[in-house]
Amino acid sequence: MALLLRAWLAAVLLWPGPGCLAGPGAATPAVAPVVITLAQAQFQRSDAGPGAAWQPVALPDTWAARGLPLAGSGRYRLTVQLATAPQGVWALAVDRLSSDATVHVNGVLVARRGTPDAPGPARAARPVPLLVDLPAGLLVAGENRIDIAWRLSMRAGMSAVDLGPGDALRHDFESDHLLDQTFPQLLNAAGAALAVFMLLIWWQRRREHTFGLFGLLWLLVSVRNLAFFGRSSTLPADATVWLAFVAQVESIALLGAFAVALSGRRWPRLERLLWWVAGALPVLGLLAALAGQLTALRTLVYPGLIGLAVGALWVLLGAVQQARRRTLAAVLLGLACAVAAGVHDYLFLQGLLPVTQMFWLPYAVPLGCMWFALVLVQRTVGALQATEELAARLEARVAERTQALDAANQAQSRFLAAASHDLRQPVVAIGLLLGLARERTQAPELQQLLDRTQGATRALEDLLRGLLDLSRLDNDTAAPAVQPLALQALFDAIAVHEQPAAAAAGLRLRLRPTALLVQSDPVLLEQVLRNLVGNALRHTRRGGVLVAARRRAGQVLLQVWDTGRGIAPADQQRVFEPFVQLHNPGRDRSQGQGLGLAIVRRSVDLLGHPLGLRSVPGRGSCFSIRLPQATQARSSPAAAALPALPLAGQSIWLLDDDPAVRDAMAERLAAWGAQVRPHARLADLQASLDADLPAPGWLLTDHRLPDGDGAQAIALLRRRLGPVPALLVTGDTAPALLARLAALQLQVLHKPFRPQALLQCLLSPGTAGQPG
Repeated sequence: MALLLRAWLAAVLLWPGPGCLAGPGAATPAVAPVVITLAQAQFQRSDAGPGAAWQPVALPDTWAARGLPLAGSGRYRLTVQLATAPQGVWALAVDRLSSDATVHVNGVLVARRGTPDAPGPARAARPVPLLVDLPAGLLVAGENRIDIAWRLSMRAGMSAVDLGPGDALRHDFESDHLLDQTFPQLLNAAGAALAVFMLLIWWQRRREHTFGLFGLLWLLVSVRNLAFFGRSSTLPADATVWLAFVAQVESIALLGAFAVALSGRRWPRLERLLWWVAGALPVLGLLAALAGQLTALRTLVYPGLIGLAVGALWVLLGAVQQARRRTLAAVLLGLACAVAAGVHDYLFLQGLLPVTQMFWLPYAVPLGCMWFALVLVQRTVGALQATEELAARLEARVAERTQALDAANQAQSRFLAAASHDLRQPVVAIGLLLGLARERTQAPELQQLLDRTQGATRALEDLLRGLLDLSRLDNDTAAPAVQPLALQALFDAIAVHEQPAAAAAGLRLRLRPTALLVQSDPVLLEQVLRNLVGNALRHTRRGGVLVAARRRAGQVLLQVWDTGRGIAPADQQRVFEPFVQLHNPGRDRSQGQGLGLAIVRRSVDLLGHPLGLRSVPGRGSCFSIRLPQATQARSSPAAAALPALPLAGQSIWLLDDDPAVRDAMAERLAAWGAQVRPHARLADLQASLDADLPAPGWLLTDHRLPDGDGAQAIALLRRRLGPVPALLVTGDTAPALLARLAALQLQVLHKPFRPQALLQCLLSPGTAGQPG
């Protein structure tokens, strides 16, 4: 394999250009200087003792082929007859010469490597190329003698000697050096880089054992091959040889481990043998190196390692036959070529092949391992393509789910809008009529029945109001109006509304007096605190509820403590979800609707106030809110006592298409002393305007009308009569509608409402708004 590759590269690199080809009419090229190849020499073994005889030998000379030892020292004497003294610079080249050698030409030392004359064996000397320029005038006409002395630790012998012009020899020498040295170094450097890449993949995906083992194997062999081509080493000679032996042993062990991992089966005996080889042979090699017997150990061990490599290939063959994948077959073929190259190199190492041969492993390992690198690339590309496809599918699914979610949200908004209007209309009418009936009934039995009916109606109102609040908060239609406010005023309002409920339950509600001021939305903060206090009272059976505020690092910590049953840690996040009631499996309406804490969470998120919860089951809970501290609060007018007929003398035009609601509203307003003019549609309102009636004090209109809407009614009235105060009543919760009404700056009352809320709106200054 390596020889074929070398021949192909030589043909590519040395192929003559078009100008070198002779053709019809071409000038005859000059005759190139002749390179003399010296293939006959006299040989004498230096280590055979003094007086050893000279023997004629043919070059290249391989000691083992002549029955000599694999290592030793010797001298070669070559003679060459020159007709004339050479002109120009000549050189001498030897393709295989020991790294411990001296070269004399006509008795003059022209090259020296290492210490060939030192006593003792040269344990690190190995055959390497040599090119040396000869001094001018050194070669003479007639006989010239070349003496070469060397010693070798392995593969003893020498190739033929070339003598000729320096330029011609240097060109051939550099070409051979490129093929024999540079090219395999580049191959193994690239292999080491790919091996590191495989190890990085294994580091990120530890389950890819085959990548990890093969990467280690490839990296170890590549580093060993690169070290072989190194000209010098800072380590002692014995250490260098021992490290090469260890690399060879561990590479065979890794090959076996890779084969076992790729097969997907357990091979207990083979695995135990691999562990023994990987652990024991390096130690045995170290002992042999210390005793000077490492070469003998290598000669003994390497056949066994080759047999172990063949066994690993047999395991791989079974895996390939089972998987029936061409890529694995290519991997097996590449590794088989590497093992065959290892057999060749073992024979070459033992001197059983001509000294002019070369090691095949530096070529076979990178090229053979490239197949597995190709498998890795294919898997990586396939994984990237699969990831891209999954990402595209995921993106498409996310888009589909987003569209579905948007459609569901729109459907939910439409449903809530319709449900808010259709459900709130009768609830409003029932609430108004029950209030009137309660005021006009004197019989105690009927008053108790009406009280119970009013309680049920209020529970329904609370449920619908909670749904409205959640819908508004979830759709960001409630823009907070943050301003400085005094907490004590908020505490007083909470006390007025919640003290009766606490007293009725036998609980003590304490709101610790405070002078602290905070920055928040008064309406939303009151709603949050009211829900927290109401929730605490509903879930407390004995003890009481404490509301307190205190400074904390430039902020105000508002806390609601209770002595109730507490909340388990696993449920402390669930309580903020809508309709979650931990201790109300029967859904008792007197314990709320499960919306209070959900509204609290949405409100504080909208305000940007951190919400905290600490609770111990059986001992109570503490809800806390961190508020920005303010320095000055906005003053508010003192509330005045209401008269018996708070709307006496007021003229109110009423516009509602629902007869039940319209009649109930008209009767409720009349009971407060107002003069009511009812209308069922925009056409009726237009008729009243055409009749030139005096301007009313208020226009009270529903939003949904059979021939328009409430905003149109307000605009129509104000175009004719000026900025008449108007109140728009609606049960719709669609975000677009709420945003539109907010943009028009219309005063809005959401259904269902209690009569006191309606009265409070009519007693406040009307919002003129825009005439539209």
